[in-house]
Amino acid sequence: MLVLVKINKISDVQHKINVTLLDIDDLGSVVPIKDLELNLPSYDESVVNILKTSNHVIIFTDDFANGVNPTIISAINLTDDELNHEKENMIKVANDKNKKLE
Repeated sequence: MLVLVKINKISDVQHKINVTLLDIDDLGSVVPIKDLELNLPSYDESVVNILKTSNHVIIFTDDFANGVNPTIISAINLTDDELNHEKENMIKVANDKNKKLE
């Protein structure tokens, strides 16, 4: 699963991270969807370091299954400029879709 999230809290002791799942709407607004608790990878400190130094990240997780919190497999830091670029892309896609419907 690939998702955009905002980092809320990292617990090294519990080896978990609390994030807010985000979406970007057709107007380019970042919309919080819900809070999630995910497991940190025990084998990859580079992922944990990315999460600790980022506000917004794109994360890859294993699947949500059987009510078990997924584990983060990989993370990509998203700078403010990159987030703004994604917002602009969503606006463009929405505008292009609306033009096709006209």
